[in-house]
Amino acid sequence: MRLLTNLETEKRKLLQVVLFGQPELDRKLATESIRQLRQRITFQHRLIGLALDEVASYVNYRLVIAGYAGQPMIDHQAVRALHRASRGVPRLINILMHKSLLLAYGEGSRSVERRHVQGAIHDTPAAGPRSRWSWLKPPFFRASD
Repeated sequence: MRLLTNLETEKRKLLQVVLFGQPELDRKLATESIRQLRQRITFQHRLIGLALDEVASYVNYRLVIAGYAGQPMIDHQAVRALHRASRGVPRLINILMHKSLLLAYGEGSRSVERRHVQGAIHDTPAAGPRSRWSWLKPPFFRASD
């Protein structure tokens, strides 16, 4: 890639490379073996997770796009749990909400509550450090299950 970025005429560069990646790309770029490539990076930006109010708006927007029309389906405590566990990462929000909706549907509930989100968190290893959630005992699972 470094050699490709060297292609140029007397007046301009012939190729502009744009890299998008996850945090693993940053770690890879930090290695000494590719420092010359890292030196050619002229701009870089790191996206952060959504804020608490953005998570609520994001979830409500996704529900409307899916065809839901009615009162808000997720309560504030559930949004807080969702935000904390997902760290505001949209992909993880989608996974946790999908599981939360399935849990609510399985109970016959028309709204997602904190306990549904907690059940989804318990079932999703990527949802925050496990130790942080070890105190959660979702009400959906009995010791005999």
